Amino acid sequence: MTRARAGWVSWLVLVLAGLFFGPSTAEARSVGTVQYPIADVWPSAVRFLRIDRNCVIREKDEAAGYILFDYPDGQKLHKGSLELIRASENDGREITRVVASFPDLPRHYEQLFIDKLAAKLREDYGSPAPPPPRKPASEPDGGASR
Repeated sequence: MTRARAGWVSWLVLVLAGLFFGPSTAEARSVGTVQYPIADVWPSAVRFLRIDRNCVIREKDEAAGYILFDYPDGQKLHKGSLELIRASENDGREITRVVASFPDLPRHYEQLFIDKLAAKLREDYGSPAPPPPRKPASEPDGGASR
């Protein structure tokens, strides 16, 4: 094999290896948790998008818990989505998982968006409710209650 041909084959192997083992395109999305029930988060999220962030809401479904919108950044509009998922903590308190996605913006926009929504919730509803009090553990009675 000639030196030029060996160089071309090496280059081809590197390109194919880069395509095969290189970074795959992943759906950009960030997940956060807010300590408020979804019934409080939904209306605040809609107001936050429309009023505070001047977003154009393209589609929303409260029952499914998602909002599709256009996010203005300067003169450009970027597609975004917000997903609200009902969850609960170990102590039984209802919380909401928030998933933000801006596929064509850097990932820090998503986390910043979630943080600003959490601040909006604190502004609207105050501090989250404290967890319910724990029930005291029952003491063993040594069989005396029989």
